[in-house]
Amino acid sequence: MTAKDGVTGGPRAGLGPGATGPMYRTIMVGLVLTAVAMIPAAGLAGLLEGGGAVLAAVLGLALPGAFFATSKLVLAAVARRWPHALLLTALATYVFKIAILGVVLVSVQHIQDTWLTCFAWSVLAGVVVWVAAEIWVATHTRVPFYDPSRFEARQRERERRPASPPTVSRPDRE
Repeated sequence: MTAKDGVTGGPRAGLGPGATGPMYRTIMVGLVLTAVAMIPAAGLAGLLEGGGAVLAAVLGLALPGAFFATSKLVLAAVARRWPHALLLTALATYVFKIAILGVVLVSVQHIQDTWLTCFAWSVLAGVVVWVAAEIWVATHTRVPFYDPSRFEARQRERERRPASPPTVSRPDRE
């Protein structure tokens, strides 16, 4: 992986001023789409159910945004500094987020039923928005599956090595 992919090394990797890469693009596209989705969601909730439903709709859209963006931010930071701890960090972040999600869902179970419906539909819309952002970034980003410099170095090394002796084929395997 290279610094261009926003996952490892380099001063422009990850997030921050001048950051580039799929992680940064996914977060930005996801946040922009979530903000855009909040306008009709809040308007529709306000028209149908009133002010409390507007808050429920906005919080319902913000929840998946926070859920997905947190993972991207934490994993980008860890990947730059401690790539060997990436899998453990991803698991710990997921467990932490699920615990927080459980607390949020338990805390909203007593709100008015119509507001809870707005909240649930907004959460679903937020998840769809973030998955769409992930898919869009993945299909519009050209990140090689291999590091081209390592591939070229391996090819040069193979060219420098003497040819290996020919192998003898065995008739019983043909």
